[in-house]
Amino acid sequence: MDEARDAKEERARPVDRRVVRTKNAIRQAFFKLVDERDYDKVTVAALAREANIDRKTFYLHYASIDDVVDEIIRENVGRIVAVLEREQGAKGERSWLDVENFFTLLSMDLAHSFVESRRRVFHLPVEELLWKVEDALTELLIEKDALGLAHLGPYLGYCVSFFCAGVISVYRRWLLTDSEIPLEEIAALVRTAAFTGIEGVLGNDALVRKGGALARKGGAPTSPSAPPA
Repeated sequence: MDEARDAKEERARPVDRRVVRTKNAIRQAFFKLVDERDYDKVTVAALAREANIDRKTFYLHYASIDDVVDEIIRENVGRIVAVLEREQGAKGERSWLDVENFFTLLSMDLAHSFVESRRRVFHLPVEELLWKVEDALTELLIEKDALGLAHLGPYLGYCVSFFCAGVISVYRRWLLTDSEIPLEEIAALVRTAAFTGIEGVLGNDALVRKGGALARKGGAPTSPSAPPA
């Protein structure tokens, strides 16, 4: 919780325009370099030269190349969370996150932004990209107490981590298998499982009937294929 509070306070401070310009130059240099070579071949020295800054200036803003990517991913995830916060947070509910809507928005953004265009740019394996998204998502939901669990104190982080790991795992399976199940049905499943567990899913007659029909039709679950390189 202290880390989340510190991060929130850090982002609330006024940002120097020179910092914004420098960070933008670093990002543009990064995108140019990863368009020319694999992500793991991008070095701080090469990025600094491309951005027309020295290495010391780079390290004033980022600890590593990974930090640049993490910041970009966090901003993408943060944009989705902010949309839901505006829509639901105004109601003043302790837990304002609409899990079904959240999963749908996150899945669409991942499919269109990260996994398609961003993966080509970053040259990152899907698994590594999803790990980074999960980390950013966990940090944001803890910071904003989107699940209304702050009263759990030291257990908060564990509960949010459990939730985020489940969301990303379901998305990964849906993405990497040839599933005929519509995204909206997967989103409804995630909503039920997130708050009531497997017992809740088994108690959802509509989901059970649909699953049985798919199994009889030959749509039994399959194992995810290996992620593309």
